[in-house]
Amino acid sequence: MNAPALEISGIACGYGAYMAVHGIEFTVRRGEITALVGSNGAGKSTTLRALSGLLPLSRGSIHFDGYDISRLKADRRVDLGIVMVPEGRMIFARMTVEENLRIGAFAPRARGATKSTLEFVYELFPRLAERRRQAGSTLSGGEQQMLALGRGLMAKPTILLLDEPSLGLAPIMADTLFEAIEALAGQGMTILIAEQDIVRTLALATSGYVLENGRIVMTGTGAQLLDDPQIKVAYLGL
Repeated sequence: MNAPALEISGIACGYGAYMAVHGIEFTVRRGEITALVGSNGAGKSTTLRALSGLLPLSRGSIHFDGYDISRLKADRRVDLGIVMVPEGRMIFARMTVEENLRIGAFAPRARGATKSTLEFVYELFPRLAERRRQAGSTLSGGEQQMLALGRGLMAKPTILLLDEPSLGLAPIMADTLFEAIEALAGQGMTILIAEQDIVRTLALATSGYVLENGRIVMTGTGAQLLDDPQIKVAYLGL
């Protein structure tokens, strides 16, 4: 079993008086894909926002390589290599593909490797290389998601947090995206993915956690959860 990269202990967070996540605990291990799965509104995106520093904790703690980062601001977490690719892509529509990518390398840890990382992203997503001089607004939804993931990779992540990466994508584009995620994991990248597409996600994941109403209700390996009768009934309609 690989060493922990992130250890999440009893975190609770939300929006104003509304608590979306209630004291959850889980571990993200180095070199593995860890999945947070569940229906819309289960608390997946809120959890990732808390881990990336975009949402303050009401209680609990987050440790990165044994170091407490619970109160660190988001930019400091990026400096450590904790990089989130947000739901909704959030690319810069008027900038070119390459300009969008280069913005991802703003962190000091990434600036010196901008050229080599850019080459890596273009190798992973040849379609971005073909469209490097096009404005972000001219890309399809799937291409924009490639761009969002590529921009995250430009920050040289130690841990990549993916928030609903396949949301709204055509099946063929979702296939391309999951193939890229699998390739990144094969190269040893640590990935935490929050997804509604339970079958695809658990098929890739080393370990998984099922969220319901802001609480973890099941845990296991990806294969174990996929084979669990409760998962089949509740989420797969079998």
